[in-house]
Amino acid sequence: MPAALRALGVRLHGIGLGPAFASKLVRVGERLDDALRAPMRTWHARRMSGAAAVAARVFLLHDPVEPAEARDALGDLTPLREAGFVDEDDRGIVSSVHLALVGDVFCFGDLPGLGGEAVMPVCGGTAELIRAVLPGSPVDRALDLGCGAAPVGLVLARAARHVVATDINPRAVLFARLNAALNAVENLEVRVGDLYEPVRGERFDRVAAHPPFVARPAGARASTFVHGGTRGDELPLRVLAGASEHLAAGGRAVVLGDWPLVDGDALDARVRAAVGPGAIDALVLQSPAKNLDEYCALHAAVEHRDLGDAFARAAIAHRDHLEQLGLRGLALACVVVAPGTGWTSLVPIRHVHDAPLTAEAIERLWVSRVLAFGPGEALAEARLRVPAGARLVEQAMPDGAAPSVVVQLPAGRPEWPVVLEATLAGRIARITQAARVEQAGEGAVEAAREALLRGALDVES
Repeated sequence: MPAALRALGVRLHGIGLGPAFASKLVRVGERLDDALRAPMRTWHARRMSGAAAVAARVFLLHDPVEPAEARDALGDLTPLREAGFVDEDDRGIVSSVHLALVGDVFCFGDLPGLGGEAVMPVCGGTAELIRAVLPGSPVDRALDLGCGAAPVGLVLARAARHVVATDINPRAVLFARLNAALNAVENLEVRVGDLYEPVRGERFDRVAAHPPFVARPAGARASTFVHGGTRGDELPLRVLAGASEHLAAGGRAVVLGDWPLVDGDALDARVRAAVGPGAIDALVLQSPAKNLDEYCALHAAVEHRDLGDAFARAAIAHRDHLEQLGLRGLALACVVVAPGTGWTSLVPIRHVHDAPLTAEAIERLWVSRVLAFGPGEALAEARLRVPAGARLVEQAMPDGAAPSVVVQLPAGRPEWPVVLEATLAGRIARITQAARVEQAGEGAVEAAREALLRGALDVES
């Protein structure tokens, strides 16, 4: 079986089923919901020539193809039939699994819409988590916690000497192992178990987690893949609570999910309570709140794709549940924790679709906070500059007050623009002209600390 999967992976690459081809299909119906765009993508794929189009119809679009076409594109179908990947009926060759591409990584999982303990090849936050956790230089060991079909672990395997992927669902573990063989990845080890239990006593340089985070209403069918608890954040908080025991010196854990917003229970305080009072630093990057009506409708549509009565009941039950919990919203947030001195910092960020959150951006924010929360002596000796590509725009104030200054950050930055009152703007100007912060005069160190935390200054590399 591993040999047949490796051969399939080589074949799929050889026929050109990769990011460039997939982008042609993705562009079709971009503004439509999944149920509406699928037939249009099938229509276009049927009119494309070449083996990649046939493979896409089989594994991505689930459009039956003639057996001869399938053999020409995929080679001998016998190993795929024996593995349960494809079958033949009166319509032709049909796929029993779903293929997703993460860059040039192939990832198989269950067919969409199965619900329950089905294993999706990728989910909505897969790309965001990979961008946030992928180290800029090679590391020794990485952990893909709650790996599912292991798309994150497969990508991490390119940057780590050894990757461990864990999941409580045996079916997920099966798909993860199949996908490792499909992509000829030999440094990915897959284990079954709950959260950190399979890696007890082990430490890692990177931990990636996108745990289930959807709130489960009373009476709803439980799903290991979907539900994070009654409120939704119970499981993500457990992930954070166990992170410190599994991080190597200089290691970092990245936990992504939708977090409930509750008055009187700020997300950064919740994160700090979970990781504990010890020497663990925590950076919370919080996107704007999502519309609860749209959120509940979209999640119900995933399980009830026909959008019938069951969909309506599930959407209403979910919305009732969130109202009973007293949630004022839900927000995508990326929580990063690492050994340090015990600081916690909440950074409001833009929607990830407008400004993707990358590991490079996280590193920049992290370095700024280590300096801002560290000894004053280190900050006094630092050299700081306005972010490259930023624009400083004066903004008139009423009643003849001194104008404020808006720091319009470069388009790719995840942070929002920064508004500085006149006195702070003046001190920042002096800081940027000085060789060291301490040379910028009285109040410069405190001004530098505030400017670093607000994103108006960067540490000069």
